[in-house]
Amino acid sequence: MLLETHAAEIETILAKYPQKRSAVLPLLYIAQDEYGHLTKDAIREVASILDLPYTDVFEIVGFYTLFYNRPMGRWVLQVCDDVPCCYLGAEEVISGLKRRLGIEEEQTTPDGMFTLQRVKCVAACNKAPVLQANLNYIYNLSDDKLDALLRDLRAQAESGQKLSISGRLAEDYDATPEGLRQIVRDLGSISQEVAAIKAQVASETAKTESEAPAAESDAEKSE
Repeated sequence: MLLETHAAEIETILAKYPQKRSAVLPLLYIAQDEYGHLTKDAIREVASILDLPYTDVFEIVGFYTLFYNRPMGRWVLQVCDDVPCCYLGAEEVISGLKRRLGIEEEQTTPDGMFTLQRVKCVAACNKAPVLQANLNYIYNLSDDKLDALLRDLRAQAESGQKLSISGRLAEDYDATPEGLRQIVRDLGSISQEVAAIKAQVASETAKTESEAPAAESDAEKSE
């Protein structure tokens, strides 16, 4: 039961919203991570927590493509096949995965480890081809990097490391022939740059406003 296994997290989420129904998406993600996919019982459980009709929650699951109502692999591999990725080798990546895993698109490996999907633009065209693994972004893929990719993903799953099929733990990675290399982003410096830009804009706005009366006065004198 979610209220037993994720009580603190659910309580924190519910506290963010004036109406419980507004928490339906994050609670569905928790349920999906807990059960692997959203069964009818899982949907009923979320509906019960939020005091919603079952059909209301069922319709939401059917609407969003990142909610799965059928069994999926522990890793959902989504390869972007939009134009930039295709030009740079997405079809070779998809063919390589199909050959190595022995499955087609929308199928899952017999051991339940990998599900393969095609998706459209994931907004990372400058690092194409791109694959999402449980919504982890994996950039600059090619066929010669797939063995290391699958090895690293399988090792994470077999190590007992917590996986999130819903992408709640997603990070960014560069693909290399030796394996995945996590991209660590310095959000602190980005925040400082944003703050500096905001301060500059505020200063320029204040300067413009202070000069406006003087300009109006000069105009009045000329009249």
